[in-house]
Amino acid sequence: MSSTPTILVAILLAACSSCAFHSEPLPLPSTFYAMETAFDDSSREEAFLGLEVELNASEDMFSLDVPPGVRVIAVEDPSPAAEAGLAVGDILLKFDGRATDDPQRLTKLLEGVSEAGPVELKFQRGSKVMSVAADLAMRSTSTARYLYHVDRGLLRAAFRDNAEGLPEVVELDSESPLLDSGLQAGDVILRFQGEDPGSADEFLRRVRLSVQPGDSMQLDVRSARGGQRSLEVEAWSPGSVMTEAGIWPVFNWTREIGEDRGEFAIGTLLITDLFRYRRDGNEGYYSILSLITWETGELILEEAPTPPELNQ
Repeated sequence: MSSTPTILVAILLAACSSCAFHSEPLPLPSTFYAMETAFDDSSREEAFLGLEVELNASEDMFSLDVPPGVRVIAVEDPSPAAEAGLAVGDILLKFDGRATDDPQRLTKLLEGVSEAGPVELKFQRGSKVMSVAADLAMRSTSTARYLYHVDRGLLRAAFRDNAEGLPEVVELDSESPLLDSGLQAGDVILRFQGEDPGSADEFLRRVRLSVQPGDSMQLDVRSARGGQRSLEVEAWSPGSVMTEAGIWPVFNWTREIGEDRGEFAIGTLLITDLFRYRRDGNEGYYSILSLITWETGELILEEAPTPPELNQ
């Protein structure tokens, strides 16, 4: 009698060891990392500098580090920039004391100028860092202007550039992970992962490059009322789904994520099953002891090829 509990425990352990349960992350849609942008192309007065710039990207294409400044790739002539002596290849570091670490921030700083006048430009040429004054001009333009950027993937929120060229929260989706951290419309991102976040465009670019679904990230935020706080935010994740479950030899069930395929078996023996069902799209395969089998599916009509002699 004393051996009965031991036998029951052994049977239970054997049953547990034969259990199979597995889950996988849900697939992300192909547009997960796509970013939408709203534009305004109405005519307006805007400060004119005469520079075309690009991100001063690291020489290592796999590096997430962004060197300071923006690289000058074109200088209009005549223009305030040309008169100040800037040239193609220079690195513009600051605009009137404000860092210009991405092109969109420079655009936003120019939009914040309301009248013509001198500004200080700090730039690097080779190993030398220089400072010059440029006399900005005002001109009418209808060039499309960024209003805000929408990230529907990791953050599920919309951001715009504030007057400082920093990303400001415009709107939060009901499933945005930022809501759990207490962020609200009007809050400004001061730092991302301990670094300057750049403009709204640059901030979302860095998020997409360095963060995976479900990852944690550090944000320093300033509320609309002026208070500052540090937050740890977990990027949105689609979750996971069961892909396999079974207790041998009772049953076994599997499915493929992203594919309309699955399989279910009852009474799995060494060389066959009491019953097995396999699905591939609209087609189904059934088997009883591998002796009785049948298939179901859609009838597909295919056009017969035209004989060569009739194709003259």
